[in-house]
Amino acid sequence: MTNNSNKFSSEEVYDRLLEIIADLSEGQRRNLLDRLEKWRRSKFKEKRKYPRKQTFIWAECSANRRALNDFIQNLSVGGLFIETQIPFFVGEGLSMTFSLPGADDPIKITGKIVRVNTRGIAVQFDEVLTDI
Repeated sequence: MTNNSNKFSSEEVYDRLLEIIADLSEGQRRNLLDRLEKWRRSKFKEKRKYPRKQTFIWAECSANRRALNDFIQNLSVGGLFIETQIPFFVGEGLSMTFSLPGADDPIKITGKIVRVNTRGIAVQFDEVLTDI
């Protein structure tokens, strides 16, 4: 503990969580993971201004002279999530081109990366997308 207080440092919290998880059975770990993922999803839903729709649309993107061709996993008028293994950083600008099913013309839009995780990147559009 730090400085005679009852608060743990960030590192101590992480270490303690790992100790507790290591002592759980496989079933208990799976149950904990399920509960944590549900809790996490509920927190993300509260933060979103626009509801997202699950999708599977091919997108071509570029950022800082890097290209990304991958699938949009969910989409809203305000942003999207792209599944990718290419490393990006929060705050990076991104140009995207993709076509909606049944649409004649592709959508070309810019945005910035607002979240990065091991599955991909969340992008907030610079302007609300009214074409969907």
